[in-house]
Amino acid sequence: MPHDKVKKPRPAPAVSAPAVSALAAVLILLATFLSWTASTGGSEARAEAARAGPSAGVRTEPATRCSPPSPNRAFVEGEWFHFSIRYGAIRAGDALMQVESVDSVAGRRCFRLVSKAESNSFFSLFFKVRDRVDSFMDAEELVSRRFWKNTHEGKHRENYTIDFDYTTGKARYSNGAEFDFPACSQDILSAFYYVRTVDLEVGRSVEVPCHADKKNYPLEVKVHRRERVKTPAGEFDCLVVEPLLKSSGLFKQKGKLTIWLTDDEYRIPVLMKSKIVVGSVSAILTEMHVPNAGGKYARAQKS
Repeated sequence: MPHDKVKKPRPAPAVSAPAVSALAAVLILLATFLSWTASTGGSEARAEAARAGPSAGVRTEPATRCSPPSPNRAFVEGEWFHFSIRYGAIRAGDALMQVESVDSVAGRRCFRLVSKAESNSFFSLFFKVRDRVDSFMDAEELVSRRFWKNTHEGKHRENYTIDFDYTTGKARYSNGAEFDFPACSQDILSAFYYVRTVDLEVGRSVEVPCHADKKNYPLEVKVHRRERVKTPAGEFDCLVVEPLLKSSGLFKQKGKLTIWLTDDEYRIPVLMKSKIVVGSVSAILTEMHVPNAGGKYARAQKS
């Protein structure tokens, strides 16, 4: 299981923030495409999900060796992104996404992907958030091998690990539960990084099989248009994408998430916006370190 102590990236800035219950689901998942929709119903949804049968939503097939459609030119070890999180016009805090290290899981070389979010001092008075998600993504096959979630949202705490066994096609939870999962599956964080490696074209969609919270989710990512976006980290030509859950019932998508990715091989997330029941939440890129981009994004790198 990943260590409890948060290892800070170098030279990444310290993490210090996102927001309220609806925000909490969006925080890490403004940075991850999927979990925010599965968590929209809060504790009631989580309880119903726990009672639900295994692997609903997607027909599974035996997990096999996976070949990514495109080579990974998007990210390498040492990359990090720092975001300012806003609830409407109010500063709610910060979030950090990083490729922290390259580790070995079940004999496979894996990127350790990390997403962290914390509510700032003001929002913590009403709803304290201290969230961390770690995904171990196979560096060759670009699938999830292990997933760790440690969240503290208000009074709700959750800490568990999932190991994806591609020999048996079983997702094994740290409490002993096992569930079938589709071949070449992603978790809620690796799905985001996987989409960054894919060739994206305006007017077309990318489909990604995902497993989270004892369920399988078909995720469709639509590529809508091109736009130029300005943030504190710089001005960028972007592709505008929208992740959609192709599901119904409890996990039917209730909100809308829009993400602006740089229109180059790095697919850097520079802006993320989510409409929620009351208002909207935005994650705005403020700083980044992109080791494989040479000097292209040097102006946004903190020394």
